Amino acid sequence: MPPTSKRQKLAKNARAHIHDSGSSSNTENLPLTPSNSPPIRGRPPKNTKDRKKPVDEELAERNDHITELKVLISDADTDILRLETSLATLQEAHDALLGKNKTMNTTLSLKRKAETSYSEERTRARKRIRRLERDRDTKAQTNAAAAAPNARLHAYENDTHTTALTNALCRKQDLLNATQKQLYASEKREKRAQLSYKTMKRAYDELRVWKPTESGEFTNVSRELVRNLSYTGCAAGKVAFAISSCAKAFGIEIRGRLMSARTVGRVIDEGGKYGELQIAREIMEAEVFCESSDGRTHYGLTIEGRHVTLRVPSYAPDADNSDKSTWTTQTRFVEVVHALDHTAQRQFNGTVEMATQIADTYSRSPLAARERRTMDKNHYWRKKLAESKDHAANGKKAFRISAEHKKDIIIHDLGRVAMDEADISTSHILTTILSITDEDLAAEGKLTAAQLSSLSTEARSLLVEDVLERKIGEDRFDALTPAEQSNKCTHFFGGCCCHKDLNVVEYGYKSVQRIYSELDNVQVPPPVLLANKANAATITEGSKDSAAVQNAIDSSTSGGIKLQLIGSLLRHKDGERGYQDKATIFIRRRKFELYSLDEPSKFPDVSNTRYGCYTYAAAEIVCFHGIIQELVTEVINAKTKSGPENHVEKNVLKGLNCAVTMTELVALALYGVSVSWPYMATVRSTKDRPVNLLSLTDLHRKLPLFCAHIAANPHTLLDPTTLQDQLTIDGQPFLDEFLLVSIRQLQPYLRNPFLMISRMFAGCETGWIIFTPEFHIGRTIARLTPEQLATLHVPVTNDCSKGILGTFKGHTKYRPNSTPHSFTNQTRTQRNNTEAFIKKCCDRKDKKYVMREVRKDGMGQKRAKFQREWAKLQREKAEKALKRREAAALKKKSRASRLAAT
Repeated sequence: MPPTSKRQKLAKNARAHIHDSGSSSNTENLPLTPSNSPPIRGRPPKNTKDRKKPVDEELAERNDHITELKVLISDADTDILRLETSLATLQEAHDALLGKNKTMNTTLSLKRKAETSYSEERTRARKRIRRLERDRDTKAQTNAAAAAPNARLHAYENDTHTTALTNALCRKQDLLNATQKQLYASEKREKRAQLSYKTMKRAYDELRVWKPTESGEFTNVSRELVRNLSYTGCAAGKVAFAISSCAKAFGIEIRGRLMSARTVGRVIDEGGKYGELQIAREIMEAEVFCESSDGRTHYGLTIEGRHVTLRVPSYAPDADNSDKSTWTTQTRFVEVVHALDHTAQRQFNGTVEMATQIADTYSRSPLAARERRTMDKNHYWRKKLAESKDHAANGKKAFRISAEHKKDIIIHDLGRVAMDEADISTSHILTTILSITDEDLAAEGKLTAAQLSSLSTEARSLLVEDVLERKIGEDRFDALTPAEQSNKCTHFFGGCCCHKDLNVVEYGYKSVQRIYSELDNVQVPPPVLLANKANAATITEGSKDSAAVQNAIDSSTSGGIKLQLIGSLLRHKDGERGYQDKATIFIRRRKFELYSLDEPSKFPDVSNTRYGCYTYAAAEIVCFHGIIQELVTEVINAKTKSGPENHVEKNVLKGLNCAVTMTELVALALYGVSVSWPYMATVRSTKDRPVNLLSLTDLHRKLPLFCAHIAANPHTLLDPTTLQDQLTIDGQPFLDEFLLVSIRQLQPYLRNPFLMISRMFAGCETGWIIFTPEFHIGRTIARLTPEQLATLHVPVTNDCSKGILGTFKGHTKYRPNSTPHSFTNQTRTQRNNTEAFIKKCCDRKDKKYVMREVRKDGMGQKRAKFQREWAKLQREKAEKALKRREAAALKKKSRASRLAAT
């Protein structure tokens, strides 16, 4: 509340004085006494002059009081005018700063109403005063005696009116005080509004202006923005244009230079280098992890993709990374890299090179210096407990090489620890050193005798130390129990579950194919032969006993496996060949017309081998073979030259009309609906809730038993009374109930359906036994410790590594100049949550280190080195093949000459 002004104090004192004088002069309310009682009528007044004088004095006093009130009122008017001027000034300032202030407008409206009311009251008071003055003068001139009562009455009225004016003045003063308080509050709000406005304007100015650089160096924010734009598909040369265009659209001013295409490439590589630090640190922090890898050819060269699965922190700003209970299982992308070939040894060498690189990158970093630790290349193998690969021979061989390498590292570790202990004698160490031979050194260093002799003294000493560690470590390792040895060298192969099922289907179908060679062709006739165009011409035109015809028959295939014919006709992998969308539209329309089925009708992609595609395609043909025949016939009739079908169409129609071929398809479809589809639905998982292969032991032990039961009782699948848990591997209803209805309708036309079904499931039983050895009783998973089972997570599929290779193929389709290195750096940053790691764990020193490393690496040199090595390897392969052919030709020529001589 503002302090009381001097004029307010003066007005307050005047009101108090008026109140005191009014109360002392108000005698009309007093009881009549001889001194103040009116004269009695009929009696002459006593001493009239003496009685008139007090009345005049009293009127004079009243006039004085009225004059004083006028003065006070005049002062109040002056104060009000000054307040009005001050209020107007404040109002103008307030309007200029805040504009439309509704609260102030309301206050000013009240003030104006108060001023108007006060002005009207003051005018009426002046009129009353002038009227009273006129009445007083008139009545004073007429009769003083008669004027006395009237004077008293007027005095009383004046007192009453004065009191009313005083009260009105008090109310106006209170209103003025309230108005001043409101003005004071408005001034405070105005100041706060000004401060808020300045703060908001400052923040707006900061947001409106974006500076990509700081002290001549691009900020972390601009680097992250560039990496994100690049990941979304923005070309390096268009990043600056994209940023400036967005800034212009958003009303943001860019102060400073933007990145060039070369700098963008380096910033992307910096993200990849940060990713190396992240992977190395996470491996150091993790207790165990699993490695996944796969390979394929791309433009004639081999590329390999690698992932690791382990428990990692979230890197959230408010998360405690040291609390491992908050960590989650994630699959981290490591790299896509060129390889000379996909042999087992090359795969192993690639993993060693990758582990060495991330260990070296981390150990030399400021991050490792702050954490006071380093990572050697063997740390990767100590933490790796499992590998997830396809069920390929080279993958399993690479796994065995990796397991031997890990055992070698464990033995060296045991030897190193034993040498550091005090209980081992110096004499034993010296004896072991003396027992080391040149053969041991050559075997340890994988050197020839010439290379060993050319070693320097220091290098030879290091090699002797390694051999010493190995020999002492072998003694310590042999002293362990078999269980302890197995625990220390834990390293098992977790094959991709989808590849397991893919291979099992192949085993099952091969078992079906053996029926025709094992049984009489009359009892079980083979399916119709579906030869290709060349073989069909040879078979048709040649004689039956000719070798060419027999060779054409032997090289031709038949049966349900020829589904690729229908796949190439309905959904060829080349979008310009086959029926494509014509088949989709026709089949979908006919499904709805005949069966009221409104579902996607793209034929399963058997042209590109997909998981479960053959069983899904078999089910599609069994259910809708009539629609497919109708489609092929309609397309043939709709051709420009109506009538002749091409060779593929002819084979498709022959296969659909063959009862044995349809029976094989029924066996494939029944295996899919009862085992394959529910199995893949169980093992496939989402990114947020991954399934651990170690948790599927019961399922994989049940699979051979279930297949054996169906092989022994094939009729149960088509028996409506069979219990649900005996029909599918997961005990759930069939995923395709329409398939069972279609098979029952086809059953009278099928040839030996239960024999085919039995053989199919019997072959699958064998396949599941072969491809699930890790789940057998007493095998790898059963030997894991509870701690290992609790911490190790093995992916159920190898989709991550196989998928990343497909992603790279799609990436290079639209970015033909991209390399595996640039793709790795870009993808690693985005998939591994590397930006959050940078913000959480890295500082300016790490940024400087990463920038130096990226500019020092020079991928052009690595690419040139790989090209030289590949050219050398290709030349060596060509020379070896040429020598082999020359030797074979020479041997053949020598044999021919010997035969000619005899």
